[in-house]
Amino acid sequence: MASKKMSAILAIFLFILKNSIYSRAENDKPPYKVVLDKLIKEKEAEHIVKTDLTFDKVGDEVLVNGQMEQLVDLDNNYKSVIFIYHADEPEGEYKKIMTLPKKGICELMQKQYKNYFYESLKEHANAPDPDACPIVKETYIVKDYPLDSSKIQKFLRPGYYRIEGFLYHNDVDVLKYSVYAHVDET
Repeated sequence: MASKKMSAILAIFLFILKNSIYSRAENDKPPYKVVLDKLIKEKEAEHIVKTDLTFDKVGDEVLVNGQMEQLVDLDNNYKSVIFIYHADEPEGEYKKIMTLPKKGICELMQKQYKNYFYESLKEHANAPDPDACPIVKETYIVKDYPLDSSKIQKFLRPGYYRIEGFLYHNDVDVLKYSVYAHVDET
């Protein structure tokens, strides 16, 4: 699988999930679990990528499955920005708690993807080398990827999250996905 590469869009999606729950928190908190609820494709860019991802509940876990057909090579001319919102109740008012600044795809892959995802993701996907740029066009597949929140336990707090991820090309937003998740005590 080393020769295959995973979509940078999938990396953005997973980055959104991993960073969706950062907030100020005490150091001595009980363990928490992130539960993925749904993914909404609010603005498609099918000339860039076609996605078919699911969140499958298996026992106490939610597994990410699906594929992405990336139709162009992605480099730092493509950028992402992420807005994170939190609510105490599922139908409550979501308040913005963080903005992750606009960052080029290659920079995202070389930092956040490499530091938080690559080691666990490569066991469940045709994951690319995080230092390779551009991310080449291909069909990328993820199978039974469990979101591991162990690296971010001290940042978790119970509640509901909406994470909005945008993809920009030449400073024009071409794609918007929203991920809904919640955090429970274990």
